[in-house]
Amino acid sequence: MTHAFVAAAILVLSLGVAAAQAQTTPMPVAPPVSPALPQLPGSAPSPILMQPALVHQPFGGTTAPIPPPAATAPIDQQKIQSYRSDLLSQQRALDRQGVSPGSEQYRNIQQQLQQPGR
Repeated sequence: MTHAFVAAAILVLSLGVAAAQAQTTPMPVAPPVSPALPQLPGSAPSPILMQPALVHQPFGGTTAPIPPPAATAPIDQQKIQSYRSDLLSQQRALDRQGVSPGSEQYRNIQQQLQQPGR
């Protein structure tokens, strides 16, 4: 009889635990649905939405064109100096090799060195 009592007690406790767990988990509820229609905006839509090309136009009318830089940028100056230095190095190498100043290679280097901006 003791075994039957213990088995009955376990059964009652397990049913109680299952019932307690069922009560602590809420049932999912559907979201509320409003029967009213959404309100319309009080003003007209933005002109940008109606005319997307306006996005690419400057605000407040036309702006003055940006003038080109008066002098070359420092990076451009560095590139020019580096290019000129390379040409001079090639010219010196031709001199060391005994290449005549009348040769085609020597003349090409001379022409590039004499170009404006170099």
